[in-house]
Amino acid sequence: MREVVAHHAGESDEQKLLENMLQLFVLVLRADGSISSMEQQAVTTLVRDNYGEAASNKLQQMIGEEKDPDLNGVCAGLDNLTPEEKEALLRALFISSFADNNFQQAEQDCLRKIARELGISDETFKREEEAALEEHNRRMKLMRSSAGLIASVVIIGLFVLTATFLKAVLFGLILAYFFLPLQQRYTQSFLENGLIASFFRLVKTILVKPVVFVMDTVSGLFRKQPKPEPSPETEEEKLQVAIGRACNATVLSVVLSMVLILTGLGVVTVSVRPEKIDSDQVRTQLLTLTKKVEGVDFLKKDVKKLQTQLEQPDVFDKWRAQVMDRIGSDENTKKSVMGGVSKVLGVVFSVLGSIANFALNTLLAIFFFSFFLGKMAAYHRKQEEDVKEGDYLVQSLFETSWLPTTSEETLRSAAEVINEVCFKLKTWVRGYMWIIIVETVIYITVFFLLGVPYAVPLGMLAGLTVLLPFIGPMVSAALTLGVCVVTGHADLKLLGMIVGTYVIMNAIVEQLFLYPAFVGEALGLNVLETMIVVLLGGLFAGLAGMIFAVPVASVLKFIVPRLYQSLRGGDELSLPDETDAAPAPESVQ
Repeated sequence: MREVVAHHAGESDEQKLLENMLQLFVLVLRADGSISSMEQQAVTTLVRDNYGEAASNKLQQMIGEEKDPDLNGVCAGLDNLTPEEKEALLRALFISSFADNNFQQAEQDCLRKIARELGISDETFKREEEAALEEHNRRMKLMRSSAGLIASVVIIGLFVLTATFLKAVLFGLILAYFFLPLQQRYTQSFLENGLIASFFRLVKTILVKPVVFVMDTVSGLFRKQPKPEPSPETEEEKLQVAIGRACNATVLSVVLSMVLILTGLGVVTVSVRPEKIDSDQVRTQLLTLTKKVEGVDFLKKDVKKLQTQLEQPDVFDKWRAQVMDRIGSDENTKKSVMGGVSKVLGVVFSVLGSIANFALNTLLAIFFFSFFLGKMAAYHRKQEEDVKEGDYLVQSLFETSWLPTTSEETLRSAAEVINEVCFKLKTWVRGYMWIIIVETVIYITVFFLLGVPYAVPLGMLAGLTVLLPFIGPMVSAALTLGVCVVTGHADLKLLGMIVGTYVIMNAIVEQLFLYPAFVGEALGLNVLETMIVVLLGGLFAGLAGMIFAVPVASVLKFIVPRLYQSLRGGDELSLPDETDAAPAPESVQ
């Protein structure tokens, strides 16, 4: 169906053509009186694969509207389609009507009306109906055999193990997937001697060629025979060289960009840090805050005690002295101090080990990034067509000697499941990354305008709270308020504006604008489900579980119904009884 839209690309009514097609899908989905979640997901996936993600979002918006599309007006807008394109459209509509594994008389009548309005004959209608039914039953038979589902579960299990024990491999694969378009653009530039190729050639001339020249000169002193002249490169060799250079250029670009971003953020953080903290100012502001909350009954006693202490100018010195006196008061405490020193040394060595481990994982992630990027680029060039990540993963794993030989149909079924899983993960990563970027910029800007100390790190932390729904914003807000109090910025108006900023960002901006724009309904989880899975993720896997609970739950919500369908079995789908069918309309030539 993508070819139908591509054939009319560039026309002034291209978007109207696509919208009319989507309205036919809406009519077919509503024909039986109800739209199941699995049926809607199957059809939106079909539309997304054929027309793109924007068309899928448009279809979901149309399904949510109450008014039914006008069949006559919609089909009139499709008159410029060729007969072959109209048959292809009808075939896609049959696939959507079979999506819930149930084909009722109302759906058949709706499709007959659509075929009549499009000018499709009864003979063609019957042929497309039987062909689509045969294909659907074949696919359902394969699904009930669980072969494709088991193959996809094997792949998902391998990636779960990889993510658990070899995080560098997973991060390298993710980076390779996301930066593959950049590598492809670089490859085209190297093949055409474009601007990017000229820039990296200049870098190579300045930094690499002098070293190579010295090495060749030194090795030439000990070489008995002259170095042979290189043979002319073939077109295939030129392509491989361009792919290799593009991979190196992509990895170098990504690494340098990350280093520059982190360095810039560090410089900004250091340059805008607050001046020396005035303890008297902190004490005065804390005293003012306690006077404003002393009217609260259950806090009155503790507030009075704290006020008495804060009224003394040297209260912080006294608190520090009390701590030191308690440390050196007796022999047992001194022994505990020595134990504390040992613990501190243990913590220091643990931190150094963590830093070394982080550095090693970073280097390994860069290595696997380069490795997978080269493999994926070569695979895409070899296929010479629009292939998806699921196809690459399935072919790469099941064409090795580690796994048993599998039929082509099973691999195709597994690739469909993996493609949908990867789409959900891609939507989560891409959507959350954009939300993090937008929220981070907003938080840093607002904190700068309000005069919040350490605005850059606190704003970055606040932007990351989208990864921990409901809990992350509260922790970040408490930390920001605490920093303001400790650094002498405990003005009640400022604290109130900070709390208001968090409320507006998380309750209004994120929920009403950012999340629908960047994530939408792609993950398939409502608010209640999100709250439950985040809490369960934190219960079973801590902080990492809370972060990855949403995409994992979305994947499970997609796979579990298909697993149930494969285990439940059932009869093949059949057409409605012709004796109960309405009289077939006369074919319109």
